[in-house]
Amino acid sequence: MKLLLGGLLMLNSNFALTTDVFEIVSLKFKDEVKFDEQKKLMSDLSGIILKFDGIKSREYFYSPENGRWIDFVVWSDVKLAKKASEAVMNDASAGTVFMKIDEKTMIFSHYEKVGGVKK
Repeated sequence: MKLLLGGLLMLNSNFALTTDVFEIVSLKFKDEVKFDEQKKLMSDLSGIILKFDGIKSREYFYSPENGRWIDFVVWSDVKLAKKASEAVMNDASAGTVFMKIDEKTMIFSHYEKVGGVKK
């Protein structure tokens, strides 16, 4: 997982400003949620998240090897990122998605760029 997270940050480092905040969420859906539904739910989240101030981009990735998703969101600053994190919990459409996520598998954090390397 460290390699994937490092790769994600490197992919976006060309566009990252020092004030940008990276929201990285790692999760699995509940066992009964089929992959096609998972893809739709992840897509649905894009429309919800785009409503919030400060969002710059969102990408999400799936690992068939372990059934885990990585949700990678770039925010203009940490204050707006945290405000959106709180507000999304009150969004009914987001709640529909969140109900299908296995909460025990979820890792959610905000990160600031500290360094990197390019070739």
